[in-house]
Amino acid sequence: MNEKSSQRILAVLIGIGLLFVVLLPLAVGKRRRDDDAPFPKSYPKPLRDYVPGRAHRLEKLPAALELVKPLAKPKHTPVMGEWLQAHPEQGQSLADFEQERPAGGWHEGRVLYLVAVGVLTPAQEQLVERTRALLSDWYQLEVKVLPPLSDEIVPPESRRENSFGPQWQTEPILDALLMKRPDDAAGLMAITATDLYPGPEWNFVFGEARYGARVGVMSIARHGDLMTEPTLVLNRTLTTAAHELGHMMGLQHCVAYECAMNGANSQEESDQGPNEPCPSCLAKLGLRLGLDPLARATAVERSYADAGLPLGDLSAQLAIWRDAGVLH
Repeated sequence: MNEKSSQRILAVLIGIGLLFVVLLPLAVGKRRRDDDAPFPKSYPKPLRDYVPGRAHRLEKLPAALELVKPLAKPKHTPVMGEWLQAHPEQGQSLADFEQERPAGGWHEGRVLYLVAVGVLTPAQEQLVERTRALLSDWYQLEVKVLPPLSDEIVPPESRRENSFGPQWQTEPILDALLMKRPDDAAGLMAITATDLYPGPEWNFVFGEARYGARVGVMSIARHGDLMTEPTLVLNRTLTTAAHELGHMMGLQHCVAYECAMNGANSQEESDQGPNEPCPSCLAKLGLRLGLDPLARATAVERSYADAGLPLGDLSAQLAIWRDAGVLH
C-alpha cells in the first residue's frame, strides 16, 4: 500500500468518526424526547405527567389547599399494564364535580357503614374495626359496622374459580346492599375475604361502587398475609375502602395527581400510589361533606402515626399551614 492510499483510508476513517460523534447525541436526544414511548418501571428518572391532568392542576382551589398544592405530585404518564394505559380517562375537575351535583342536592347522610359478607376470622374482624377508626378520621364522619351478611346473597351462577381461587361477582352483592342501606348512610361498604370480579371479561377487581347509589363492595383477598404483614394489609384495606367510598361520594378517578383516587390495575400499581387524597379531591370532599382539610390532616396524621402507616405529605402540609398562620 502506497503513502497516498494510506492517507486516503485514514481520511475516510476520520470522517466516519466525526460523523458518529455528530449523530450520536442526536439519536440519544431523540429517544429521550420521545413522548410516545413510555418508560419502563425501572427507568431511573421520574415519568412524565399525564397530559389530561394538566388543565385540572391549573384550577383554583380553596386558599388552604392552594398553599399545599405544590407538594402534590403530578400523575405520571402510565406505562404498559397500568390503569390509565388500559383505560385512558380524562378525569374529573373540581368544576366538573360541582356541575355533577344532583338537581336536588347531594344526599344528606352523615354516617358511613361497613358490613362483612360471609365469615371473617377474628383477625379479619379486627382489621375491619381498625379500618373503621381510620376511615372516621379520613372522611371526618362517623363510621359504624353492621351485623354481617350471609354469603348466600351470592347465587351459584355468580361464583367461579380461577387461578387465584374462589371469586364472587360484585353485582348481586351490590343489589343486596341497596336493600340494607340505612337512610342516614353517606355510604355502605361491604367487605369480604373472597376475591371479586365485576363481569366475565374481568380477571378480578379490588372493589366496586355504584355512583349515586351509595353502595360498594371490596375484597381483602389480595391485600397480603394479615399474620405476617398486618400494617401493610391495614394500609391496603384503608386505601381500597377510602377509594370506593370516594366513588360513592361522586368522585371519579383522579388523573391530576398521584392520589388515593387513582385507578389501579394491580396491587403493585396501587402500592406505588399514596393513601391520601390530592388537594383537588380534598376540595371535592369539602364541597360534598363540608370537610375541613386542616382538621382532617391533624386527625389523620395522628391516627396514621399510631397505626404505623405512611404519612406521605401530611406533616409537610401541616407545617405549611402553621407557617402561614392558618393552623395553630
